[in-house]
Amino acid sequence: MKLNLIVSIIAVFAFINPVQSQDLQLEVKGDSLIYHLTISEQTMNITGKPVSAMAINGSIPGPTLRFKEGKHAVIYVTNTMEEETSVHWHGLLLPNYMDGVPYLTTPPIRPDKTLRYDFPLTHSGTYWYHSHTGLQEQKGIYGSIVIEPKEKELEYDEDLVLVLSDWTNDDPHHIMKNLKRHNEWYGVELGNAPSLLKSIQSKTVGSQFKLWAQKMPGMHISDIPYDAFLINGKQEQVYDQFEPGTKIRLRVINAGASSYFWLNYAGGDLKIVSADGLNVQPVETEKVLIGLAETYDFIITVKEGESLEFQATSQDVTGSASAFVGNGTKKYASDIPFPDYQQMGAEMADMHGGSGHDMSLDGEEDGTFSTYEATTSEHDMMDMSDGEEMDHDMHNNHNMHSDQEDEMEEEEDHSMHEMDDPTAPMTMWETGYNNSILKSPESTEFSEGDSVRNLTFNLTGNMWRYTWSINGETLSASDKIKIEKGEVVRVTLNNTTMMHHPMHLHGHFFRVLNGNGEYAPLKHTVDVPPMSRITIEFAANEEKDWFFHCHILYHMKAGMSRVFSYEGSERDERLAPYPVGTLYKHDKEFFTWGTVTGMSHMGTLDLVASNTNNQFNLETEFGWNQNYELTADYERFVGNYFRIYGGIQAENIVENSLDDHEVVGRIGMRYLLLYILDTDLGVDHKLRPELKLNTHIPLTQRLMAVGHFKWKMDAGLVEDLPIGENLEQETSYTAGLEYLLNEYFSITANYDEHFGWGAGLSLKF
Repeated sequence: MKLNLIVSIIAVFAFINPVQSQDLQLEVKGDSLIYHLTISEQTMNITGKPVSAMAINGSIPGPTLRFKEGKHAVIYVTNTMEEETSVHWHGLLLPNYMDGVPYLTTPPIRPDKTLRYDFPLTHSGTYWYHSHTGLQEQKGIYGSIVIEPKEKELEYDEDLVLVLSDWTNDDPHHIMKNLKRHNEWYGVELGNAPSLLKSIQSKTVGSQFKLWAQKMPGMHISDIPYDAFLINGKQEQVYDQFEPGTKIRLRVINAGASSYFWLNYAGGDLKIVSADGLNVQPVETEKVLIGLAETYDFIITVKEGESLEFQATSQDVTGSASAFVGNGTKKYASDIPFPDYQQMGAEMADMHGGSGHDMSLDGEEDGTFSTYEATTSEHDMMDMSDGEEMDHDMHNNHNMHSDQEDEMEEEEDHSMHEMDDPTAPMTMWETGYNNSILKSPESTEFSEGDSVRNLTFNLTGNMWRYTWSINGETLSASDKIKIEKGEVVRVTLNNTTMMHHPMHLHGHFFRVLNGNGEYAPLKHTVDVPPMSRITIEFAANEEKDWFFHCHILYHMKAGMSRVFSYEGSERDERLAPYPVGTLYKHDKEFFTWGTVTGMSHMGTLDLVASNTNNQFNLETEFGWNQNYELTADYERFVGNYFRIYGGIQAENIVENSLDDHEVVGRIGMRYLLLYILDTDLGVDHKLRPELKLNTHIPLTQRLMAVGHFKWKMDAGLVEDLPIGENLEQETSYTAGLEYLLNEYFSITANYDEHFGWGAGLSLKF
């Protein structure tokens, strides 16, 4: 108890004074530096609203762990929560058993248990640690790591760690459910919800319909509206203890769950000296886009009489956090312009020419797409639709020599695009930054003649159901990627989606083939922009299994990950009680939701339980005129948008009477024809076919036009028709409007052919 109290007091002091050494070192034994971390669930007040959070040693972020290259780390992690947890040491090269992915490499830390991490410190740099269990990272389980080199390599006077993060007062599991059900309210809050009115105003109506034909809602940069963006746990920090002229090494870590950040500085260009913990050739740039899980180190100089803002703005420009460095008059960094979603959507749609091709490949499409090679210049926009196909299998080629990378890089010009007007709204490709400016200070080439295994990973997704995958398959549906020790593994990452994907490989650094030849930088996480192709390669010099995944927490949870497995390696026997299948089933989790509507003429109740491939549906309608209809079914997704189903349907036979009912069994198929049009073709056990069409059209970001059409036919194949009748047909429809009030409530009004006119209120839960 006393020991934990001491640790907590030191942690709080270090959190309040992050520029000071945040050491919680309790013991030094020989070359070992020993830390104790305690993970607990606490009520935190980040934005003025007390919410349940998860903290390390009582703080968010957790304390900075400082080490010396060549020493040994011993870290005891104690879990005081009622659920299991874990810690992954992001970017560190360490023994497989210490990596911290529960059930794959390391045991989970069960409630009231302590796990001892013990590993050598083989390299220096800026890194971080975080939970790899469920969605815990979003709730606060993350902190920073600084490993000083054996000999100082860069000239600076002070050291300042800045941990960036995104904060929500909502429960991350509730967020995941909303993403799965595609709650339109998130788009309203983010400003990226589609709107016909905005499309008309911006003259992009044609492009919007092209996107819907491609089964996309519109252009997105982010998925989640956050309550705050933080630097070291606060929206604003002031570091005024530095003397003028002091050179500070800013160690910037993006520990967000799903937010990229624009970084800029009121003192002028940022001088990059390190990326992902490893030194790069110093280079200056006006701003930097830091992806999830990346780290950047900058050198800045404190100015006389000025407090200069270092600003981290979320990529979607919905908020920012600031650190003011120096003592004096505050000087602010330039604002980042708000994205032009209409123009970005038009650019995305035009890349496909309205062909109706689904950008979120699932293995059923031809896979042709235009690539964006991390630049905006026309020269670099390569149209691969003229015959070149993306292979959805992972190609293996052991005969390709490493000197061929030069030819590959000659085809990829990563020159940086300079925006003519820095205050103009950003369009799809106008990022103003890409990693082509990063160069290693020394050659990173592999030896000529090394055996090279070539793999192609298509980064795929489905915004309609919020599934994210690689080569059209989630982790649960995939096999391990077998590699051999001693070879070079080259991975081509084709991003077929409209979202950025920060891809992270555990236990290795990889070369990013960014056009800099033998000086290609080494990284552990690489941003793959929308509709782009990035190639990485790494030396297979480890053993056992290593995780590879998108570091957007909700994408990983939805299935965008793989396991690299070394041939001939056996699983650590200490993991026997912890089956790896537990990791593989995470994207199979069921989410449940529903909608209840009370109107002046009718009431409805819809319930859904859904996971990656399976969905259970219950739909009921009851009119105050004593008409009703109930449908219950199970549907199986056999593609991203095509599914087959079976179930029952019940309704009253005599209009305006509940005395007689008919219950039939139904089977059929459903297909999302357009993003705004779902189709249902089924037949009941009396061999009566039925066609249903459902549509929702966003007139504005809050106002939807909704419609339902049903056609049913009876040819008398099972039961005789009335005398004189050869065919019976029935049609019905519903048309109306829905206005979103907030995340949960909406006002709705419609005309239903069975129930008449009415209006009321809907509740989502």
